[in-house]
This record gives sequence, structure tokens and C-alpha cells, in this order.
Amino acid sequence: MKETRLIETLKTFSKGEWKEFEKFAASPFFNKGRNYLPLLKQLQPFYTEFTSEKLTYEYLHKKLYPGKPFNKQVMWNLASELEKLTKEFMLQTAFKNEKLARFTILFDELDRRKLDKLCLKEIQEVEKIFNSINLGAEYFNSKRIIEDHKVKYLNAVKGRPDKGFESIIKETEYLILDFLAGLSAQVWDLHVMKMMYNASDKTNVVFEFVKNLDLKKIVDYAEKSNYKYAPVMMFYYNKIMCALFDEEESYFSDMKLFFDENYNIFDIKEQKNIIITLANYCAFKMRLGQEYYVRILFEINKFRLEKGIVAYGNGRITKALYHQVLRNALSLNEVEWAERFIKEYTPILNTEHQKTMEALAYGYVYYVKKDYRKVLMYLNKVEFIDIRDKLHVRILSAKSYYELEETELLIHYIDSSKHFIVSNDAIETEAREAYLKFFKYLEKLVLFKNGSDEFAIRKFKEAIDNDKTLRLRHGSWFNEKINELEKRTAGSA
Repeated sequence: MKETRLIETLKTFSKGEWKEFEKFAASPFFNKGRNYLPLLKQLQPFYTEFTSEKLTYEYLHKKLYPGKPFNKQVMWNLASELEKLTKEFMLQTAFKNEKLARFTILFDELDRRKLDKLCLKEIQEVEKIFNSINLGAEYFNSKRIIEDHKVKYLNAVKGRPDKGFESIIKETEYLILDFLAGLSAQVWDLHVMKMMYNASDKTNVVFEFVKNLDLKKIVDYAEKSNYKYAPVMMFYYNKIMCALFDEEESYFSDMKLFFDENYNIFDIKEQKNIIITLANYCAFKMRLGQEYYVRILFEINKFRLEKGIVAYGNGRITKALYHQVLRNALSLNEVEWAERFIKEYTPILNTEHQKTMEALAYGYVYYVKKDYRKVLMYLNKVEFIDIRDKLHVRILSAKSYYELEETELLIHYIDSSKHFIVSNDAIETEAREAYLKFFKYLEKLVLFKNGSDEFAIRKFKEAIDNDKTLRLRHGSWFNEKINELEKRTAGSA
């Protein structure tokens, strides 16, 4: 019973939703004459975790039908029907917030019933709502649909297709803007996937289609015509070109500049999508060894925090973003800023992530402060949430052992780490190669630290600099350690 779809759904209900669902289930309009309240009443004591061993079909049947022999089919049917009712409840709850969907369905129903005055009233009311929201895919799509319904009203109700001409023009303009906004998002998703999974052969048709649209000509015409949305069209053009031609950095610069100066014209969903695009571009450039993008990413992160473009619908910051922002700041030695970030943003992580991420965060901080014993102390407090946590802890622990000159312990740790990486299928191929390279190079570094000539160290440095698999931050760390070895070798010569 605990593993059923019904229980999985009920786990997601808030206390308020549970109360609302009880009212919903009691309504004869939705329950088709079946009384589900007794079952809900018996399930309520198990809310919210539903983990009790008592939660079985047999237990519920005994409570619902005392004195009657157990009938599993009856319980299956009852649970199945209640599950269908939860879906209807979620649909109705979501529908309350979908103003455009409500308008479209209601307008068509009013039109079918020839309630012309009410049709016009619905158009006017929904237009007021969407005139007050900021730009983004929702805005353009909504405005297009509203103009489409204006055309229907003027054509069918008023018999004045000539009056609908202006709405047809606007509808088409919003269609183009919606297309550009959507296309920019999709092209960037494909670009990221191509980089992560080397899937260029699967994206060629899409990219060739976009490249041959001659979007620049369209955008230039819009600018010359002083079209109201020409700057927005140029922004989406730069975003698309940035994905198609990432080596041409002017597209990124122009896109970032426009967003920095005009971020408030976009809705919050679009703001977050744009920020993610800007951050992904920087991350991609950093992987290519362009270190000045580390500072640019730091400024983007500061901007997103200052403007509140970080939290998701539940008011939480994601674990991945928290980790990225912190590591980026510390790579620039922005220690005080990073410590303020930890104090302010750890409480808005998911509750189950807070303890682990705070411990890992202070591990990073004390590494930068060169207090390696404290690094290891904090890393011992990390409770692994996913495979990446284990990799981060292994890298940071290994670096700390190196700094503490715990050579014998480090050699064993390197060996166990390589075995862990090779044998773990949950690590994606690119990450596996990068982390394996780190530990292989670290093994060589330990040998050099115990004594090596200047030529061997120089060749080792060349291998690090030419290795495109190694992460930028790992390569920077190795170069730092190699420089220390070179100084020591030169000093002893």
C-alpha cells in the first residue's frame, strides 16, 4: 500500500491541500456518488510520511468494513478511484492559476453559446492581466492568443473582418517574438547538451536550419523601422548566435550588456533562463582555459543574488547553484564574500541539504585559508547526498593531505579514489575522465615533490597545460603546486 501511486501523490499534498481535497472528495459533482471520506479519514493519521508498517490494505479494510472478510479487490478499486480523484483535484487546483487557459476555454464556450457581450468582457479582462506582466515566452504567447480571439470576435460576432486586420498584424508579431524567445531557449539547451555529450551529429539539422534563417536581416529591418520590440528581437538574436557561434564573444557581450541594463523588462522565469545562459557560457569558456571568465561569472552571480534571481518556486536555492557560486567566489580569493554567502544562503537550501552543504562550504573556505586540519574536520561532517558530493570531498581531501605532507596516507587515498571513480557507473563519462586525470597527475606530483629534476617538472607542466580533459580549476591548482616545486628546485640548485 505504501508504494502505490495514491500514497505517492498524497505525500505531496500540503496541510492546506489535504483539507481542500477532503472538501473536493465530498462533492457529488466530482466523486460520482462514491463516498471517499472514510478512506481519507483512515489515511490521515499516516500523513505526511506514510511510512508506518500498519499502512496496509488489510488494516484499512478492517477499519472501513469491520467484521467483514478481507477483499483485496475492493481495496484496489477504492484506492484506484481515489487516485483518479487526486488527479482531478490537482488539475482543478492548477487550473485556478492558469488564467490564459481559463480564458481560452471560457471564451470558446461563451462563443458557442453566442454570449457575445460576455465574450468581449472576457477579452478586456484578460488583456488587462497580461498587459501588466513582463516580457517572456508567457507574455508573447498570451498576447498572441488574445489577439487571435479578438479576430474571432470581430469576424464572427461583429461581422467586421476589416476591424480585425490590426489584431491579425499584432498576432503575427507576437508569434514571431514568441518564436524567437522559444528558439533561443531551445538552441541553448541543444548547445549545452552538445557540449556535455558531444552530440553534434544529432544537432546539425537544427543548427543548420537556424543558421540559414538570416535573422540578422530581420532584426536590422526591425531596428530601421523603429519597431517597438526591435531591441528585444536583437537580444534574442544575440542569444541564438551566442549558442551557434560561441567563439564570437561579441554576441555574449551584447546579450549580457542588454540584460544588465534591462533585466527588469523580463518576467522572473525569463530572467532565470537568461542568467543560466550567461553562466553556462562562462562555464564553457572556463573549460577552454579562458580564466578571465571566472571573474565575469562572479559578477553574474553577484548580480543574480542582488536582484533575487536565484530562488525557484519553492523559495529555495538549488544545491548545484549554491556550490557553483561558492566555488567561483573562492577561486578569486573572495573569502569574506563567500562567508557572507554561506550564512545568508545556506538557510534557503532544501532542509535536507543544509547540513552537508554548509560543512562542504566551510571545507572549501578553510582550504583557501590554508587551515588544512579544519578542512578535513569539516569534510568529515559531510553526509553524501549524491555522487558529486563524494567526488568533491575526495578532491578536497586529497589536496589537504598533499598540503599536510601526509604522503603515505595520500598515496593510499589516490589509489582508492581511482578505484572508486573507475568502478562507479553513476559518474558520467566526461566527469570520470576529468577526475581520473586529477588523481593520476596528483600521483606524479607527489613523486616530484619527493625529488625530481627541473626538466621533468617542466615536461609535467606542459602535459598539464595541454590537457583539455582536466578541469580549469584543477589545472590552475597543479600549476600553482608546480611553481612551488620549481622555486624549491631552483633554491636547492
